[in-house]
Amino acid sequence: MSCFRRLWKKGAKHDIPNRFIFIGNTIPDGVQPPIHYDQQNYPDNEVISSKYTVVNFLPKNLFEQFRRIANTYFLLIGIIMIVINSPVSPWTTWLPLLFVVVITGAKQGYEDFLRHVRDREVNLQNIDVIRNGAIQKIKAKEIRVGDIVRIKQDESFPCDLVLLSSSNNEGKCYLTTANLDGETNFKVKVSTRTTRDFNDPEKLNHLRGNIECQQPTVNLYQFIGTLTVYQWDSFNAISSVKASLGLDNLLLRGAKLKDTEFIYGCAVYTGQQTKLGLNSLITSNKFSTVERSMNRYLLVFMGLLALEIALCTMQKYLFLSNLDGAFYLGENETVSLVGVLADLSAFLVIFSYIVPISLYTTLEVQKFTSSQFFGWDLNLYCESTDEPAICNTSDLNEELGQVQYLFTDKTGTLTENSMEFRQCSIAGKKYTERNGMLMVELEDGLRHVEQFSSSEEQFLITLALCHTATVIGLRKSQNEQNNKFGNGNSTFIADGRDFEYQASSPDEKALIDACQKFGITYCGEIGGICTISVKGEKRSYRRLHVLEFDANRKRMSVIVQFPDDSIWLLCKGAESTVLPHCVAGSIAATEQHIKDYAILGLRTLTIASRRLSPEEYQEIDNLLEDASQSMTNREEELARSFDVIEAQLTLLGATGVEDQLQEEVQETLESLKVAGIKIWVLTGDKLETAVNIAHSCGHFKRGMHIFELSTSDRVEEILLQTRKTIRNEQDLHYGMVVDGHCLAIALIHHRPLLADVTKHCEAVVCCRMSPIQKAEVVKLVKEFPEKPTTAAIGDGANDVSMIQEAHIGLGIMGKEGRQAVRCADFAFARFHYLRRVLFIHGQWYYWRISSLAMYFFYKNVVFNTPVVFFCIYSAYSTQPVYDSFLLTMYNITFTGLPVFLFTVLDQNFTEQQLLSNLHLYGSTAGDARMSWTQFLKWNILALWHAIVIYFGTHLFYYYECDVVYDGQPLDFVTFGTIMCQVVAWVTNLKLLLESRHWTLLFTASVAVSILLGFSAIVLLYCAYDYNFVESNAMLWIYMVSSSSPSAWLLHFLLVVLCLLPDLLVIMAETQIIRDGIVSSQSSIQRANGKLERIVSFMSQRSKKSVDIGLSHRRNSKMTSKQDDGSLDL
Repeated sequence: MSCFRRLWKKGAKHDIPNRFIFIGNTIPDGVQPPIHYDQQNYPDNEVISSKYTVVNFLPKNLFEQFRRIANTYFLLIGIIMIVINSPVSPWTTWLPLLFVVVITGAKQGYEDFLRHVRDREVNLQNIDVIRNGAIQKIKAKEIRVGDIVRIKQDESFPCDLVLLSSSNNEGKCYLTTANLDGETNFKVKVSTRTTRDFNDPEKLNHLRGNIECQQPTVNLYQFIGTLTVYQWDSFNAISSVKASLGLDNLLLRGAKLKDTEFIYGCAVYTGQQTKLGLNSLITSNKFSTVERSMNRYLLVFMGLLALEIALCTMQKYLFLSNLDGAFYLGENETVSLVGVLADLSAFLVIFSYIVPISLYTTLEVQKFTSSQFFGWDLNLYCESTDEPAICNTSDLNEELGQVQYLFTDKTGTLTENSMEFRQCSIAGKKYTERNGMLMVELEDGLRHVEQFSSSEEQFLITLALCHTATVIGLRKSQNEQNNKFGNGNSTFIADGRDFEYQASSPDEKALIDACQKFGITYCGEIGGICTISVKGEKRSYRRLHVLEFDANRKRMSVIVQFPDDSIWLLCKGAESTVLPHCVAGSIAATEQHIKDYAILGLRTLTIASRRLSPEEYQEIDNLLEDASQSMTNREEELARSFDVIEAQLTLLGATGVEDQLQEEVQETLESLKVAGIKIWVLTGDKLETAVNIAHSCGHFKRGMHIFELSTSDRVEEILLQTRKTIRNEQDLHYGMVVDGHCLAIALIHHRPLLADVTKHCEAVVCCRMSPIQKAEVVKLVKEFPEKPTTAAIGDGANDVSMIQEAHIGLGIMGKEGRQAVRCADFAFARFHYLRRVLFIHGQWYYWRISSLAMYFFYKNVVFNTPVVFFCIYSAYSTQPVYDSFLLTMYNITFTGLPVFLFTVLDQNFTEQQLLSNLHLYGSTAGDARMSWTQFLKWNILALWHAIVIYFGTHLFYYYECDVVYDGQPLDFVTFGTIMCQVVAWVTNLKLLLESRHWTLLFTASVAVSILLGFSAIVLLYCAYDYNFVESNAMLWIYMVSSSSPSAWLLHFLLVVLCLLPDLLVIMAETQIIRDGIVSSQSSIQRANGKLERIVSFMSQRSKKSVDIGLSHRRNSKMTSKQDDGSLDL
């Protein structure tokens, strides 16, 4: 019945706006359920990740396989063979078709069987639930929405739960979400105050309440709901307490409980309606350019097939008058509709083999096998993180060799995403960190700050409080002590300064670590009380509200009650969103310092605060409470509330955090450019920071003319002027910097103009971008008239949109979670691995797949064209020249093995050649090996081979050379057998010539295919009159033909004559490639010289960045030097 339940689940729709759940599935006395309560139908908690069931496997799998045009084509041919008086045995089509369908079905069935095994393990695990005041064990698949579930430490959550209580007195629990987003760091979840005391089965048995929440959504980072708890007084009068629910209260299926003894939660989403279940239904819809070209050429061959059938049918009836004297053929046929249809069907049957039946199956197996080599490549293995490369899809292997545009994130992709605090601005003064000490920059040098001034202390305390980080250092030992006293899991550590923190972003952690170095230490939080140590003095602050960071606001705030009972709003964020809200402080000086930090390549944050009166706080508290209780448009309501609250700020200062470039970034970017790949850097950093990083990593080169689009009211004017400059001075090298706000205007109002300008730029930097803008930029380039192949690489959740939009998505296993890795087509640990991924794996994949496609078309043309020639010379009689057995085995044993090994092992160039001659990568761009030129080359050679083989054998018979040792002539069946053997020899040896990497295994496979794949199998077939064969016309035929010395001489002569033009073509192509390599040596040497100068500059620059104690005068001098573009390279 599971298949029918699955159909119901997929067809379920949410007609009711919100989900209403009674905790424990118990309706409290005196509470009236909503009208729609009984209409709610929830699925059970059975996890179904499998695709098939026993009932639907056969019809569903067959339906999916016969959606492929080639399979459907041969199915129709097979049916026609059965219906008509077929000139060849129907088994010639049905056996290869069954072989293809069975192999593909077996592979897909085995993969689905493994999914069933994993599902069964999950569904049958025992889970504790609270029913009738006691703990009962049930199977995970039996959990219902509303059940109260108990989860113990290190157990995974079986469904999506709202946290009710935990072993921690504060209602907190810790978990990891590695199965959801790949992040291994602990996350904190908290229960509402109204239920945190219900932490044992007896208390939970008396808990009466309901949860109203949104219907299931695919968004992992959104949950909106309210929890209502009912209470009765001594007079049995009912009252209720309502609390808002958000993502902090939701425990997602697949996450694992850590460092918490147990939790109790109420099931809200089960089965396929959990967020993990909904996300597992999302599949990629990307197709490679090679597959699109293959489909195009398949249609060409089908058109050619239709033309051959039409012409031969017409010629047959026109030729009938020439057969009047052929009395041995009987009376001439009369022309009738039935006869014409029969002839059309017969010609379709004998000509049908021009379409390769096994192409798709070989392609699928080859891609799967090749994808394993990607993960096995030790050169893509990162020892420091113990992470190998990952191939999430094998459908796009060859696209790695076609990239023309690369879109890359900056933070965590080009850089380490390992932040170090370097400088800050406080009250208009510059400060720097040196050897763990805070130094103030004065005119006469640096001075150590030993005693904090009021502004310095306020600034650092704000950094120590304005965050959502947790203390993780020594937490385990402390928890053991706390558990003795019943405190559960506490993040507070009483003594010590060497704390380890876990934060939502590396920037946040860097700021807290810096404060600890300077003597202001965040010690943890208990019950909303944050404790910090200021030079050893403990202070307690009550955290009242947290206004979480979001990508649109680009800032976060906390409302804190200080020890003197004053209430403060503490805010930090991007200067573009904080400075407009500031009304006091050293705004001008701080803004200049931010620009200075950006020029140095530092990531900047602006710090501000606002003191709140009790009346203002009460108003804010009510505003936040109303917004958080809203069940409709809660996010919009909270955003409007945050904008009202985060106003009238006093600017305290700014911070500058350094994010070092990853190793070999400069070399990698330079290599990509030499290979002809245009690179766009898409980042959320401010313009000055992005430009500085672009210069330092070699993205913007010396001498490149840089256009800047950063004035929103002059977008069209700047773009028009830029286009005019590019057209007038086409010999220059151009780059472009685009601000996010200007980009949004250009994409909406000036999209064609923006595309026209940017496609002439060698390097582009887009800054201050939102995730959706990144995807829009990728889409813009995909719409270029040239239809270039795009790749996007990133490491964070904000990069997922562009990764999914690009033709190829590449994920970096960085420090911003694993969302990008999970959504990418390929993933690896370091940016510089991209060179090997594209230039080696990409080149080899594309060479193999394109050769595979062209070879299949080629060998079927060689095999089928003699049938057309024989048809002409046999008065269009529809008599096949090949025996049915030969037709059946041609694509299976005669030519199957070598081409598979070729597409797994062949290398057009060695690794060293590909890395030393980067222009070779660009030579195949635009699907060059699947072009019409290549298609014609392969098929003209195929036609030549077919002509030589057919007419060579024909002349052999015509001049009566077909004698055996006892003087007996060879017959008609031998004629077809000799031709088929020559075809098998030529097509296998042709593949040997096309190979650029002769391995022992591959060369042996060619020999095996010729000697065993053809000779041995045909010999066995001809040696015995098998019962399953209706009439074995080939009985002893192969032995007879093999006994003719002249026939063997014919074999060798035809093979040499066929392959001689191929050899000449290959020699000419090889010479062209060699000439290209020689001519590119000078440009490569120049590129290497530039690269060495860039690396030299970067080494000097890194020394300068370490010497942070520069004076203001020297900083100004360096700034002006950068502005003039006079980098000392």
